[in-house]
Amino acid sequence: MRRFHQSLFLAVFGIPSCGEPAAGPSTEVAGPIPPVMAPAVFLDVALLHDLNLQRLAVGEERSLVFDSIGNAPVAQQDVVLRDTTVATLDQSGVLRARTAGSSWVVWSHAESVDSSVLTITPLDSLANQSVRYREPALPQKTVDVRYPAARGRGARAGKTIRVEAGGNLQAALNAAQPGDEVVLAQGAVFTGNFVLPAKSSGTPDWIVVRADVLPVGFGTRVTRELASPSAKVITPNTAAAIITAKGARHWRLVGFQVELAPIAALNYGIVVLGSGASTDSTLASVPSDIILDRMMISGSMTGMTSRCVAMNGIRLAVIDSHLDECHAKGADAQGIGGWNGPGPFVIENNYIAASGQGVMFGGADPFIANVTPSDVTIRRNYFYKPMTWANNKWSIKATFELKHAQRVLFEGNVLENHWISAQVGYAILFQTVSQNNRAPWTVIQDVTVRNNLIRNATSGVNVLSRFNNVPILGTRRVLFQGNVFDDVGRDPVTGAKGTILQLLHDVEDISFVNNTIVHSAGDVSKDVYFDGVPGVRTVVMHNIFPLSSVGIGGSGKAAGNSTLATFAPGAIVEGNVLPGLPAASYPPNNYYPKQGPALPLGSPRSSSETCTAMRPWLDGLGVQGIVGANCSRVDTAISGVVLLPPI
Repeated sequence: MRRFHQSLFLAVFGIPSCGEPAAGPSTEVAGPIPPVMAPAVFLDVALLHDLNLQRLAVGEERSLVFDSIGNAPVAQQDVVLRDTTVATLDQSGVLRARTAGSSWVVWSHAESVDSSVLTITPLDSLANQSVRYREPALPQKTVDVRYPAARGRGARAGKTIRVEAGGNLQAALNAAQPGDEVVLAQGAVFTGNFVLPAKSSGTPDWIVVRADVLPVGFGTRVTRELASPSAKVITPNTAAAIITAKGARHWRLVGFQVELAPIAALNYGIVVLGSGASTDSTLASVPSDIILDRMMISGSMTGMTSRCVAMNGIRLAVIDSHLDECHAKGADAQGIGGWNGPGPFVIENNYIAASGQGVMFGGADPFIANVTPSDVTIRRNYFYKPMTWANNKWSIKATFELKHAQRVLFEGNVLENHWISAQVGYAILFQTVSQNNRAPWTVIQDVTVRNNLIRNATSGVNVLSRFNNVPILGTRRVLFQGNVFDDVGRDPVTGAKGTILQLLHDVEDISFVNNTIVHSAGDVSKDVYFDGVPGVRTVVMHNIFPLSSVGIGGSGKAAGNSTLATFAPGAIVEGNVLPGLPAASYPPNNYYPKQGPALPLGSPRSSSETCTAMRPWLDGLGVQGIVGANCSRVDTAISGVVLLPPI
């Protein structure tokens, strides 16, 4: 939207500018004068802009509250909804659609004025797909990760239990009571399999187990180099170095190292927060309120482990930590994996190097009836697969994978390096699976993937609703928005061509909006590929795709309109840049240049550098409006996520 002088713009739309009196009774104003908004609420400029790209059905609600990640705030009293018969914006920042129609939404910020056009469709438009896209619900709960001292130590004045080198760590853990600290001597090594016991106290006080000297301050990610002087807890066998007992709660582990011994060839989880086994079949049996903070958790260079951290419980978090050498051959190996707990879960500001999934929820059925891993926040993590793991050293799988989860936010992460190995090379994979055929409530729903950088991968995103014929709820309401895929579409090991977006079987409300995909080494195989039972309400809008051999293809169908009519009837495919494709065979209202942009080869680019390099090409196409990702927003969201060189 073009910027205008504020007073002129407001006058054009019949809205008083600052310092001018509101219209009196004799002045004609179309619609009622908007109510005065509460000054304490701030709305998100990016969400206001996005109203141009969406349509709401009558009765739908949308929160516009500022979320602080890479966006800009605007005070609610500076936002005006021109026609409040169409929709209302209440004092809590929630937009409510009232009747079919449209209205200008105008706001002033940073000495300028912007606007969007809000469109409300009839209620039945959801069935006939007039809606632009349906936003997934965001996580409704989170984990308070503040250090106990910041929130008060609680009712009990705790004591400090020091464990020196050669001391009995398990005895100290058993003796600790809520409010206590267990301090591990610098350089001490504790070898064995240790249990965080449940405590009988009903107080909410925490037990902190920490390094004698913390390697970094709260809120700063630890590195291998900084953690090296701290104490180590080492497992020499298949069992966990640290595991929670049934019902354990309010433990915080801070600033020390947990490792798999080099002599151990196989391990089934280095830190296990909830066993995920049949013995944990009730909510009372799983752990709650466990935080791993500034921890160095590592497999060995030669051994195999199922996962570095298992998360099966209630209010669990991994923050500011370094997870490394989480790998296996011929089997999955996760950095973090969970399947038997309701959440919420927070995974924020970590380095995660795993041969299989960096993070996965699902993959085994929960033993607690009707439990779905929920309210998952995954932010500002660096997921890295070293290229030295190529050539079948370890089995490589999708960096971010969901098989059973709901209300997931994946934002501001960097995913680097992914190639064909144990899977076909998709960096992100969502497939709803009741892995053991005993959880018919299995679902993937309400997933938001936004403002991430995916770099150097064979393929981008694979979403499917049902992996097998077991009755489950499927995959629905998934949004990919504002992501940059840089050098995605060719295998970094073999050079084989890949696919950007694959949608399989009866997925519902899958939206791929305002993403930028580039590859500097030539064309990819497919921009979008479909197969299986047709999806419902598919949206592919305002993306920049790379040059591709096939374009939008489907199994057994001609590329373009024929594929869409078969596998995504009624899909919205518009505003995209699709180089090298024949416009006559594709939907209108897209851009079909003959060639893709010229991009520099060599060292990794920032998102902003990618966008800057593409700008002359886009201008030459006459592209109107917002197309592709907001690269400066992505760079802000991932600022500080990559600590180079990877260590």
